[in-house]
Amino acid sequence: MLPTSIGNARCAAALAALVLAGCGGAAAHRYPLRDPMWVDDDRRPFAPEPEEQYNSWIWDAVDNTTFRQLAELWEYEETREAINVNSVDEVPSSSWFENRIGQRPVSLEEITEGACAGQSIPEPPWTIVEHKAQGTTPGFVIEVDGQRYLFKTDIRVPELTTAADSIATRIFHAIGYSTPCNRVVSFTPDMFVIAPGTMRNGYSDQPMTQADLEEVVNAALRTDDGRFRGSLSRYIDGDVLGGWRFDGRRDDDPNDVVPHEHRREIRGMYVLSAWLNHIDSRAENNFDAWVTTDGTNGYVQHYILDVGDSFGLIWERSDPLTRRFGHSHYVDLEHIGVDLFTLGLLDRPYREEESDRPHPVFTYYNVEDFDPDAWRNGYPNPGFERRTERDMAWMTRIISQFRDEHLRALVATGQFSEPSVARDLERILRGRQRKIFERYLTRLSPLAFPQIVSETDRTWLCMRDLAIETGIRDAWDRRHRATAWLDWPAGPPAMEIEQRRTDEHVCALLPDLRVRAGAAPRYLVIDVVASTPGRETTGAVSVHLYQTGPREYRVVGLRRLDPP
Repeated sequence: MLPTSIGNARCAAALAALVLAGCGGAAAHRYPLRDPMWVDDDRRPFAPEPEEQYNSWIWDAVDNTTFRQLAELWEYEETREAINVNSVDEVPSSSWFENRIGQRPVSLEEITEGACAGQSIPEPPWTIVEHKAQGTTPGFVIEVDGQRYLFKTDIRVPELTTAADSIATRIFHAIGYSTPCNRVVSFTPDMFVIAPGTMRNGYSDQPMTQADLEEVVNAALRTDDGRFRGSLSRYIDGDVLGGWRFDGRRDDDPNDVVPHEHRREIRGMYVLSAWLNHIDSRAENNFDAWVTTDGTNGYVQHYILDVGDSFGLIWERSDPLTRRFGHSHYVDLEHIGVDLFTLGLLDRPYREEESDRPHPVFTYYNVEDFDPDAWRNGYPNPGFERRTERDMAWMTRIISQFRDEHLRALVATGQFSEPSVARDLERILRGRQRKIFERYLTRLSPLAFPQIVSETDRTWLCMRDLAIETGIRDAWDRRHRATAWLDWPAGPPAMEIEQRRTDEHVCALLPDLRVRAGAAPRYLVIDVVASTPGRETTGAVSVHLYQTGPREYRVVGLRRLDPP
């Protein structure tokens, strides 16, 4: 039996999840007269502190590649939409996700600072207290003024890993995920001091020596000014609870009531990972931290820890495997079966051809071979596998808010020594971004960000057409049709209403239902369909409103209907 405090907290959290599920459902129902839920209060303090959990990447890979796949062959799981969605088809902020660039303007300064806002690079000496024991990149755990940092250097391709650590982490942060503060740093060997008792590595009983330090330093890239290049990641505040999984829930966290595979921010991460070719999305690269509120009680904060494999991970022992990253799982049972059945005649984008010329830094991370629907993680991911069209469209709407100047500023944090390399990465990011727009903004409605605009004698419902805004459709060739349902669902048949388009918005004229001040509000639904002749007609965006007084309206819900 759960302790009373935990049981009460879990009941309250479960009720909030039910409210969210009701808001995001597809059934024909009226939304209540209240604001959409923008904050999911899952930071309610509780005790005791959960235990640290360890996720072996080997077991995680084997389980998700084989055992889970076999188990699910005998289970019937109906496709369902994500649970934690509010009444306007968005994800409320929580300990998992905070709405940033997808819901408000983000300055270049904010986007380049990321999780490093208000923090500076620590002054030397950097005291080495541990040798980095996990992962493939060499490095140390250092301590400065009681704060710990993870120091790493590049492997295989100079500048790639350290740059990816900085750039991709800031992209994840701008989207809304919690991340550590990662930076590219310039250093010299004399900035390090080895603390007494520091071992050679995590499994050795031999003390670390100056020769061990020099071995790591000398493997780092030396810059033109004689210094060396590395990356520094600030340790996350709070007690370590291990990595969160992409499915299930933590039984010892009463706030964790939504199965992870049914959280939209986890499902939608598929599109973000595909954009960056972050193939290493797994439990060991996630992080749960215990944040205390009064010394005894606290809550769990969820982080994305390591995305340094983005933009072209290389496996130096196997070029054929490197080519497959993003196109096929490490061990892809489906592809193996298809290739056996077709005798290997099916064309694959990772098949070697004489014309292939990998980029000197980003290797096979490119635009030409990228298919958003066909992208694959390193091994099967239970959250990604349950994604729906609405989850992917949600993430795409957020990604659409990254302008060219944002990408340029983000890439600059990678501090590439050659400007041409930075320009190439910008080009690849923009090209893959456009393919994502073309795929996920052309089926469900790309109309977003509803707002009420009042004029002297008329009131409009206005939205932004992201297909026009992102440049995948021309404004001159775009068509919009608006209809209104008065006193929906029991009122008269739909009526076509006036609509207009400005440079930034598509607007529908709101009917006046003659609601007097103090009278009962009346309900109406506005459907707007976007289309481009000869290309596509998207599903309608269905905006639910109340008229609460003379020319006073309130948006209470939004649904994106399936395309015709």
